[in-house]
Amino acid sequence: MNIQGLPTQLGSVTQTETTKPKGNFGALLKQYTADVNHDVKTAAKNAETLAVDGVGNVTDTMMAVKKAGLSFQLMMAARNKMVDAYREVMRMQV
Repeated sequence: MNIQGLPTQLGSVTQTETTKPKGNFGALLKQYTADVNHDVKTAAKNAETLAVDGVGNVTDTMMAVKKAGLSFQLMMAARNKMVDAYREVMRMQV
């Protein structure tokens, strides 16, 4: 059975150079932490500007605050998983 539009051999599909991850895990974590920090600072700045000066868009401010909160929660969940993995490795008998 031959379906049009699908390659006949699945092995012919390969990963290109542009989709391969670059860098190491530590650099990835450092960049993600910097992104979360930027999101939190942006949300705080937007909220302060809206509250003090009355200038800004309420919707954009609330979206920035929600994005910062979700980013921070994801970062903390990843941290907790890494700490749990570390503890599990430390409990292993050699």
